[in-house]
Amino acid sequence: MEDTVYHTEKTSNVGALETPATWIQSLAIEKGGIQRVTDDERLENTTKFWNACTFWLSANMAVATLNTGTLGGAMGLSFWDSFIVILIVNLLSDLLPAWTAAFGLTGLRMTTFSRYSFGYWGNLLVVVFSMVATTGWNAINSISGASVLDALSNGKCPTWAGVIIICTTVWIICALGITWIHQLDVFLWIPPLIVWCVTAGTGSSHLTADTITTFATREDKSAAVLSFIAVIFSFSVSWVNCAADYNVRMPVNTPRWQIFSATYVGILVPSVLVQTLGAALYTGTITSTDWNNAYHSSGVGGLLKMALEPAGGFGKFLMILAALSAIPNNIPNNYSFALHAQNFGPWALRIPRIVLVTFGFIAAIIVGCCAAQYFEDTLQTFLSVIGYWTVIHITLVAEEHILFRRGWKGYDLDAWDDPARLPFGWSAIGAFAAGFVGAALGMKVAWYIGPVAGKIGSGANIGHELTFVFSGVAYFGLRWFEKRLGGR
Repeated sequence: MEDTVYHTEKTSNVGALETPATWIQSLAIEKGGIQRVTDDERLENTTKFWNACTFWLSANMAVATLNTGTLGGAMGLSFWDSFIVILIVNLLSDLLPAWTAAFGLTGLRMTTFSRYSFGYWGNLLVVVFSMVATTGWNAINSISGASVLDALSNGKCPTWAGVIIICTTVWIICALGITWIHQLDVFLWIPPLIVWCVTAGTGSSHLTADTITTFATREDKSAAVLSFIAVIFSFSVSWVNCAADYNVRMPVNTPRWQIFSATYVGILVPSVLVQTLGAALYTGTITSTDWNNAYHSSGVGGLLKMALEPAGGFGKFLMILAALSAIPNNIPNNYSFALHAQNFGPWALRIPRIVLVTFGFIAAIIVGCCAAQYFEDTLQTFLSVIGYWTVIHITLVAEEHILFRRGWKGYDLDAWDDPARLPFGWSAIGAFAAGFVGAALGMKVAWYIGPVAGKIGSGANIGHELTFVFSGVAYFGLRWFEKRLGGR
């Protein structure tokens, strides 16, 4: 009897001691890093191919997407001019992140996979610029959501406070990891979709297709169109650097076309719909002085407030949902920031993922609070500059894959962390420098107009086109020479 009692008490105590650990384990917090996900590991916490669609639906059904759509009007374009740019550019440019999303079936994240084209050491350029890009997007998206809270509260919830609220929520979700992210994103796109549908209805009476600005010359209008093309393109291709990260747990036999199609739909549909709504809402600044004042006071948050005003209290609730749409919009940035950082080398792999997620969270808050004061110029400039870098990234990866590796069979996927089996990266470094020469010649931002860009009307942003040509030509020649010399 004594033995029985002792055994029972001992079991009870052990159970009590194990309860906290069991509770923590039940959260399914992701512990891994950038290590390649093996075929056996994909049998647990397996991602379904439709997650590639719902993930991007949630990320793009956001107030930052709405904000991007308003920039055409801010450049002087009419609604129909903006709409044509939004539709055509998205149809084409969204193909790029959809293509790179399938790279996740290798079990490697995109920044790690880039080692096969940029080389082990040259890939540090990818790491640094990807971290800068994700931090900047984290800040920009947070400001977009915070501007809605600022407008709703009449300034009682200032932009910096909104940035902290949004970034903190994003940090919690990203700390939990990819399983939680995919489970939440199955539903997170639905509330903002409802918001945009109601907004289109309640604000329709103030919208117009009239021309916003009469350009002095045809060249000036062409310059505005080219600059808006650059903005929409940059928004689309910004996902290139991380699209593969969310598919590394897909079943090995998942067809690449399924990942491509799901990702393409997930990015294209919300981007076109919400950016078009943004372009339409901006036209309210023509028909109404109140709308114009609201926009210049609180940005896109002011436009939303005016459009939803007829809905009364329900409209205010919808504004909260609109602001919170910045959360799934920022998840890819904060989550992938940690994965980018772990590519610095073996020492970075030893840093727990959650520590790097926290570091990215802090950086986004600092940048977001500082950038909010000059948001419109910051948004246009940031979209352009990050777009130049992304063009270099996708150009070199595509050239390596198609011309030098000749498809998927040309990769030794077990060599991802072995410098001796990967290129050093001299050709990529040279092409990177050449690409930014092209960008400097063709860029147009708030504080600089390149010599080539300045020759088109009042200045047109053609930096992406020149970046593509300069980096593509340079990489082809340098990589061919490198391989002739026995380079890997």
